[in-house]
Amino acid sequence: MNYREATFSDLSGIVKVKVDTWKTTYRGIISEEYLQTLSYKDKEENWRQRLENPTHGAKIYVAMTDLHEIVGFSLATLEKYNPFITSIKPERYVGELCAIYVLKDFQGKKIGTELVKLVVIYFMRNNVRSMIIWVLKENPYCRFYEKLGGHYIGEQSIEIGGNRYIEKAYGWENIETNLLDY
Repeated sequence: MNYREATFSDLSGIVKVKVDTWKTTYRGIISEEYLQTLSYKDKEENWRQRLENPTHGAKIYVAMTDLHEIVGFSLATLEKYNPFITSIKPERYVGELCAIYVLKDFQGKKIGTELVKLVVIYFMRNNVRSMIIWVLKENPYCRFYEKLGGHYIGEQSIEIGGNRYIEKAYGWENIETNLLDY
């Protein structure tokens, strides 16, 4: 497996991973009606913007096979304003692992762990020593973040496709000691 910072030429691969993983991971969690509306074309503009004009210190990393097929990616940013985080001392969690997705057939092979390590290295190079991630409460992969040392710090309600869902936050107060050992 090869890992590197994403380039604009990775757009279609990133979009494919995003849409396909939502459809497999969130089946039975997010409404089937909403999942059926997800399309590569609809998600392409959003990810085009992220690649062309990154904001909040955004950095995207990809995992790809030797045949150059993108099978996973991660997105790192500086934590955006969030009222919940403000209530628990915002300086605790400066970096945000905004997204991490690995195609179903490639899960369980340490690809996600390697993508998280790239995010941690990026943060550390920029003097960011803490990190947070928000995941759907019903996400079957919450254990992944716990195994990496993430601590549950709270919940918030979000809307997806006109329905309300609960997101859980996992935080790492010191990514250097917690995440580089995996």
